[in-house]
Amino acid sequence: MELLFKREQTAGKIGRVNFKLWGKIELDREEQSIVRRYRFDEATLVEVLQPNLIRATMFVAIGVFLVTAIAVDFYWSMGTAFLAGLLAGGGAGYWYMHEKRETIFVRDLLHGRHFTCDSVVELARKEAWLSVVVSFFRQVKAPSTGTGRSTSPSRPCRKTKPGR
Repeated sequence: MELLFKREQTAGKIGRVNFKLWGKIELDREEQSIVRRYRFDEATLVEVLQPNLIRATMFVAIGVFLVTAIAVDFYWSMGTAFLAGLLAGGGAGYWYMHEKRETIFVRDLLHGRHFTCDSVVELARKEAWLSVVVSFFRQVKAPSTGTGRSTSPSRPCRKTKPGR
């Protein structure tokens, strides 16, 4: 398993620099078969609750719905305008939600995902964070080999006299 990163800089608003990080996991054949067998691509690596994201997504979807419905209503019927607004608003909401979410699914890293960072420090932190999270993903190999048991050696405790 290899974790690939690509870093980019782009010009932002008002002279700021935006940083982008692209991450992807490359698996060998054995790892791909394990992922398919356990349906691990559907698993969540990191779950982040973002109530403000849901609210912002609703505003984007409703705004695009209204603008599209009004624009289409000038040329076609109200039913067509409603349908076009519903499709455009739903599509815009879907795109916005998946562009801004912080929740990371295994399939995101299997296909490659972009992360937007405000600073170099945040970019380095996100890269280290993804490395740690992917180390948990590497544990999926353990159940597929041998008996599924794992052991770790432990030393017995030394006996001590009471009162010490």
